[in-house]
Amino acid sequence: MFNKYQGGLAAAAVLLGAPLADAANTFTVSTKSTLAPHLAGFSSSSDPTAPTTNAALKVVVPVQAGNDQTFSEVLVDTGSAILWVGAMQAYEPGPNTQDINETFSVGYGVGGVNGTAYKDRVTIGGATVDSQIIGSAGYMYGFTLEKPIDGIVGLGPSGSNYGEVSGQNTTPTFVENLVSEGTIDEPVYGIYVGPLSDDAESVGEITFGGVDESKISGDIAWFNQTSSLHWNFNATSFKWGNLTSDADAPLYAVTDTGVLPIGIPFDQFYDMLDMISGATLDESSLLSGNIIFPGNTTADLPPLEIGLGDLLFNITADQYTVPTSLYSSLNITDDGNTHTWVGSGGPEALTLGQKFLEQAYSAYDLNNKLVGFAYLA
Repeated sequence: MFNKYQGGLAAAAVLLGAPLADAANTFTVSTKSTLAPHLAGFSSSSDPTAPTTNAALKVVVPVQAGNDQTFSEVLVDTGSAILWVGAMQAYEPGPNTQDINETFSVGYGVGGVNGTAYKDRVTIGGATVDSQIIGSAGYMYGFTLEKPIDGIVGLGPSGSNYGEVSGQNTTPTFVENLVSEGTIDEPVYGIYVGPLSDDAESVGEITFGGVDESKISGDIAWFNQTSSLHWNFNATSFKWGNLTSDADAPLYAVTDTGVLPIGIPFDQFYDMLDMISGATLDESSLLSGNIIFPGNTTADLPPLEIGLGDLLFNITADQYTVPTSLYSSLNITDDGNTHTWVGSGGPEALTLGQKFLEQAYSAYDLNNKLVGFAYLA
């Protein structure tokens, strides 16, 4: 979640016809994309009754654990690898809870949490792990844009949660435990992020143990993971109108469901600002740092063209600009300008957050250290 990008090796992409979807044991779990009410300013309060005035997009899934409890607003985050709950509804040890006398502490780019670690039976959709390390939130700060949330299910790479549970080097993720307990055959999962709809809610899904072929058109392009901590890989190209990434330089990329914008390479980001007269940076809304275009240029904006191996994703202007119906929720003043989901990904780097993932299917292979993408059906 909002992790700093780390570069890696040369790009390597392989096209496969989604054979992992044929695994004998798979579980598909519904997720919800929703506008999340939150406090207008940065806050360390964990009071779920605090007044709310604004919103930001989040992807959540219900998690069952503790004393027959359902934590309904658990954020899906491929940028971290710890499962914790209890930010709104206090976690209560139940009949399957084991006290392991350990604590947990996780820092994110948008906040942090610490508390007591347990082992417990945890269910997400139809997938159950009988012995999962789960954090019970004792103190939480930040997460201003995401509130209310009741926890985070981290789906990051194996071994990427080093030192986050006391007494442990690293701990198995929910996906790894599904494999070790024989619930699924392979540590693979696929994610479809439902696009934000007019009623500010839509349905997506996670498939544990494979991918959902019904969501995919054509082949999956698989890329070598280039960092042990995050789902980093090397992309192929970026283009916006006449602006293109350097074909002779690597184009680093990271994908993360816990990130909202599409981050584009630093040079092309600022070239956009220079190219369009009157373009500015957002400095006052919840999309601070993103590009704002003058209203009279909207019809002429080209697509963001993102090349991943042999796949070319065209993110059209209506997909990377913010609907005016969401302005008040995001603290955007309706000034006649066009606000966007486009930010800076860093030098020669792309950040493929939720607004990109609404237009692509993503897949993750923990054993082979691969991240994949496919066109949506």
